[in-house]
Amino acid sequence: MTARALVCVGVFGALGSPAVGDTGAPSPWATEVVSYMQGSGATPGYLDATTALGPPERFTGEGAYPSVVSPFSPPFGGDEIVSIGEGGRLTVRFATPITDDPANPFGVDLIVFGNNGFIDAAYPSGIAGPGGQTLDDDTMRVEVSADGSAWVTLGDFEEGFFPTVGYGDAGPYDGTPGSLPTDFRTPVDPSLTRADFASLDTSQIAALYGGSGGGTPIDIGGSGLGSVSYVRISNLLSGQTLEIDAFARVPAPSTAWVLASLGLAAPRRRR
Repeated sequence: MTARALVCVGVFGALGSPAVGDTGAPSPWATEVVSYMQGSGATPGYLDATTALGPPERFTGEGAYPSVVSPFSPPFGGDEIVSIGEGGRLTVRFATPITDDPANPFGVDLIVFGNNGFIDAAYPSGIAGPGGQTLDDDTMRVEVSADGSAWVTLGDFEEGFFPTVGYGDAGPYDGTPGSLPTDFRTPVDPSLTRADFASLDTSQIAALYGGSGGGTPIDIGGSGLGSVSYVRISNLLSGQTLEIDAFARVPAPSTAWVLASLGLAAPRRRR
């Protein structure tokens, strides 16, 4: 399990996508644990699969080492993440199906949140290392199903990259919550790599996140299914454990997002 950014509401929030997304119907979060097999080497104290339901964590370490959740301070509480050891798997269901929609931001339909984070090369300043190194680079197998019986493998993805960010106006280790929540339903641009974050400070990381709350972005289009209600995460590698915080369904894009993506929104002011 890993140990323990600043993000501002950027283009997505500005274009009309709700900044919080923690309330309202239909729910964008996983709503039911269908099954959980902890696997070999799962971390004791992190075996409650229901922690993966609902929205990701914005603040962690209450009563011990309180901190905002940031790219340098991932969630680490036993009531916040569930551990999946070697050979283990977690299956969740969404009450509202995840729809394959190419019009979604970057074509992303599903976001999976873990507890990875950037290594702070200048602690406590919050500066990513020269290679954009993270605390872990664990790999998760992601499968989806429309009915919970017939499964399609989407592939292997890095768990928790991009690291979760809870607030847009908080520093990397602030001991009190911020007042500007990020949007957990908006993905980070999946074309970004570790190299893009090399040696960046929190404000520069914020610019790349663009108001997103982070997480691993996934396009379900490769499944050949128009929509899915079930997601399964498996740990197929020895010597690693996966830690899962939450799942989010990306909602249909707003009109403002569509216009902007087509270049029809108001032009940028020139310097």
